Amino acid sequence: MQPHPPPLSSSSHDRQPGPSPLLVVICLTIVHRLRPEWLTVTIGAAAQAEQLNPERVSRLCSRALSAFESTLGALTRIGRPPRSAEKDAAPRAAQELLIARSLLALATSVLRYVSVRQPAVRSLLLGAWLRLSAAHPALTQKQFCATLGLSPRTLRSWLALPPTATPAAAPDPTPPPPPPPRQRPPRRRRFSFDLVLPATQLTADTTDLQALGIPLKLIAAQDIGDRHQSLLDSVIVDDHESAELVVAALREAIAGREGFQVLVDQGTPYMAAATRAALEALGAEHAPQREGMPTDKATIERAFGSVKTYAAPLLALSNRIAALLPQLSRPELAKALTTLVLTALLRAYQAGARAVQRADAERAGLDPRALEQAAEQARERVRVQDQSIRLRLQWIYQAYAFSGTETQFVKTFSRFALPVIEQAENAFAVQAHRPDIVNRIAYFAALVRRFNQEFLAAQARRRHQQARDRTWQQEVERVEAERTARHHDPLAGLRAALDILPQYWHSQRKEILFDGCGPGRVGTRNSIQRLTELHGAQAAVDITTATLRDFVAAQAGQLEADAIAAIDQFVRRFLPPTAPTANHPPTPTCPATFTMTILRRNGQIQHPPFS
Repeated sequence: MQPHPPPLSSSSHDRQPGPSPLLVVICLTIVHRLRPEWLTVTIGAAAQAEQLNPERVSRLCSRALSAFESTLGALTRIGRPPRSAEKDAAPRAAQELLIARSLLALATSVLRYVSVRQPAVRSLLLGAWLRLSAAHPALTQKQFCATLGLSPRTLRSWLALPPTATPAAAPDPTPPPPPPPRQRPPRRRRFSFDLVLPATQLTADTTDLQALGIPLKLIAAQDIGDRHQSLLDSVIVDDHESAELVVAALREAIAGREGFQVLVDQGTPYMAAATRAALEALGAEHAPQREGMPTDKATIERAFGSVKTYAAPLLALSNRIAALLPQLSRPELAKALTTLVLTALLRAYQAGARAVQRADAERAGLDPRALEQAAEQARERVRVQDQSIRLRLQWIYQAYAFSGTETQFVKTFSRFALPVIEQAENAFAVQAHRPDIVNRIAYFAALVRRFNQEFLAAQARRRHQQARDRTWQQEVERVEAERTARHHDPLAGLRAALDILPQYWHSQRKEILFDGCGPGRVGTRNSIQRLTELHGAQAAVDITTATLRDFVAAQAGQLEADAIAAIDQFVRRFLPPTAPTANHPPTPTCPATFTMTILRRNGQIQHPPFS
């Protein structure tokens, strides 16, 4: 019998394939997890009937749940279906490609004006080529150079001939800027018009002049508080200086006004007994100033400077006349001429001086009691017996009744510092009453010598400490200058750190000692961080890569391969993370909805038989 042919209404194309036994069992497992009461058969019996492993079925069910849910959600979604991303991808990609090409053409034209001779630019371009050539093998040197406005010959020279020597570790730090000029301390208003009253302080001094070829002495006295009315109160011109002339100048200036405090230097005529006696008779206080300190009589020194400047042309003319007519070079004529010239100049100066207005402005509105207090303070300031070595020695000699002459005593101890004299005097005062001290000057000299040694030792310690402080300050400035230089040039700092790292390599242990702790690690980390701040993460990686290449080329034959590999790995630890390239997609990860429901078996895995 012939078999009946299949019906015409059915064909192989219309026949729907039935579900596989595995799919049926997985669907049964899904129903069992939601509504186990719906089933009359267990999952294990169903799997055994279809010769399947129940554990494998459970794992596959867990993995298929998320896919089933997403497919069912897409099929049951209400509303217009979303636009296909594939349909929009092509026009969007074409538009983005057009924009990228336009911007790239603009960047290429701009880069032609950038100098490639800078070390950072060279390292950036070389590192970018090494990275892109490895990520995109189809990229050629010609395309790379044309895009960046770089000559292909330059790139080939960089690749073929790396730097013959490692660039300088770090540019010599610029010397620290010179310290700012020391500010002048504020002037002490010792002789201001609002501090010194008329008829309270008088100063006297002597200066040298020359007229008609004859050396002369100008002895003058000045009322400090009244110098706005009269620059010099008395003027005596003579060919010598003596105590008698000084007393005459002081008498003329005081002129019956008692209560003056006379400021003089420690010159012989001003310290003579006759001068002191005359001042005592005139009711004036003798106030000698410190030796070698003309500023203690600043007002009369300034007056002498002004008068000599104004009189210089006339006196120089008289000297020229005396050179032509020697018979005019007589002391009497020279003194008379100089006195006449100075008197006329002083009157002319006083007529045009503006000191009167300044004195009135400074003293305006001041309380008379405040002026009296200021005058007393000014008197107290110029009593400098305790600040003058000679005056202090004279007082010590007279107070303790030393033997010998006062001049020799002062001459012997005047070379010592004032603090030494004060300490010796304080120590001697405790023992001055002892009758067993035969030679009091020798005992005082021993005290001076002991305290002088201590003073010199203290001075030496102070100078040593000051030298150490200066050295420390210079070292701090040097470190700060290096830090600033590496902050402005991090590429040089990176090269310096790479030069230091080989010193940490231990050839026997095959490791970098102490993990590079020290200037090598700090310099590498800080330089890469600074490069990242300046150029971005990817550019910092490229610059570091090129710098490592130069370092390896420079160290070829000097370091072993293990050391170079360890240093390379050490440096790359500090590189910033960068975005993955197109040819290196990110590592796939499990979907967020995937959840393992059972543990993996520890024993042997049973695989289903092949069907």
